[in-house]
Amino acid sequence: MKKSILILLFGMFFLSNTYAQKYFGKTFTPTQTVDEFYAIADVTKGYTVMGKTELDKGFRSLEKTQAKIIELAKKKGADGVIFTMDDEVVATTSSGSGTVSTKKENKATGFSSNTTTDIKEKKIRATFIKYK
Repeated sequence: MKKSILILLFGMFFLSNTYAQKYFGKTFTPTQTVDEFYAIADVTKGYTVMGKTELDKGFRSLEKTQAKIIELAKKKGADGVIFTMDDEVVATTSSGSGTVSTKKENKATGFSSNTTTDIKEKKIRATFIKYK
C-alpha cells in the first residue's frame, strides 16, 4: 500500500513538473545562452516570435519555473524569452444576505448586501524569440 502511494505521489510530482515543458512553435538548432526580457519594449534587436509556452497554477518557485523555461528555450533554439505573469479570472463567487426590521407596526424595512469575488490564478507566459 505504501509503495502504491509513493508511486502515485512521484507520478503526480513528475506530471506537475513537466507541465512547463508544453510548447507551441518552431524548433531551431539548440542555443547555449538565452536573453531574458520582462517587457516587449526591452528587446532592442529585431526578432521574430518562434513559439510560446504557458504555465498556470502548480508552480512552487518562480525561480525554478523560470529556469525550466530557459532550459526549454535553449533546447528549442531560442535567442531570447519574453516573460509575463498575469492573473486570470477562472471563476466568480457571489454571496448575499438580507434582514428585515419590523420595529413599527405595519411597516417593514429591508436591508440587503451582496459581495462578488473573482477567483484568480497566476499564469506565467513565455514568448520564445529568434533574432533576425
